[in-house]
Amino acid sequence: MARPRRAKPRSLRHAALGQAVELVIAEDADMTLDTVARDSGLDEKQIGTFIRGQGNPTYSTLLKLCDGLHVSLATLTRRTEEMHEKRYGH
Repeated sequence: MARPRRAKPRSLRHAALGQAVELVIAEDADMTLDTVARDSGLDEKQIGTFIRGQGNPTYSTLLKLCDGLHVSLATLTRRTEEMHEKRYGH
């Protein structure tokens, strides 16, 4: 059984980014955390911190993450804003 998460996201926007990353991965049946890590050059643990909303990626890291997700930065940003609006209303 999975343990409940103890650490909270850095902010609501960081949480929305994590939700957007999870959504992009879920929409592609062939995409996994492993493939995102491989295609981005980032470590799976680092990507996991972003998904949990605990990481604070730099611009360069966001570009690498987008490479791994096979989406543009504009697309990931838009999806993040959509998740933030949907969940938190601002």
